[in-house]
Amino acid sequence: MLMLLTIFGVLGAFFAMRTLGSASQQITQITDATAALSQAKDALIGFAASHSQTGAPGTRPYLPCPDKRAAAGLGTANDGREDRNVVTGVCVVQEGNLPWVDLGLAGTDSWSSRLRYSVTAAFSNSVSGMQLTSVGTLTVNNAAGAALATALPLVVISHGPNRWGATGGTGVIVTLPPAANVNERENTDGDTVFVSSPPVAAGGAGGEYDDLTAWLTTAILLARMQQAGKL
Repeated sequence: MLMLLTIFGVLGAFFAMRTLGSASQQITQITDATAALSQAKDALIGFAASHSQTGAPGTRPYLPCPDKRAAAGLGTANDGREDRNVVTGVCVVQEGNLPWVDLGLAGTDSWSSRLRYSVTAAFSNSVSGMQLTSVGTLTVNNAAGAALATALPLVVISHGPNRWGATGGTGVIVTLPPAANVNERENTDGDTVFVSSPPVAAGGAGGEYDDLTAWLTTAILLARMQQAGKL
């Protein structure tokens, strides 16, 4: 009996260490992914501050276009560079991968997925550039559907540890979230509405959710461009 209790005690300690180790790893991964999103926002501001429109008056800044995830249209999919029509200044897609090569970033989160990037056209056109009157079109809601932020110029997303809907480091797109994961689906459906929420376990309201969502407001972006002497 003493031998059995000893074995059970050792096994219990082993599984406890595994659980604690797993939790610690998850915290580290989430911290690193959050830092990657913050770096992405800073890099996007830096890109805009260092790029001027090609049309008159030739001084207005603009944000980069996304790196497209599929082959159709101009440019190369999943190469880490923005894809745009340089003649018209229009992005090939308004949502895709963060253009990590153009921004000088690693471009992946803690789970080896590309960061998703959506941008408002009025801020990303390289011919017209953004103006003080430019208005964002993107919205971020909470899990209940209430708006957290509106009229945003850009949103950046990590698809978290379950990786549903993410693009892998080799360009392979992971399966979309299950139908029950309605809030994660909102972050992959290509429209102008996104969700930011604390984690939700499978079976919870709105379905499983482990995405991390970051954004810039129009006011902050324009203020940064003014500080940089671009507007």
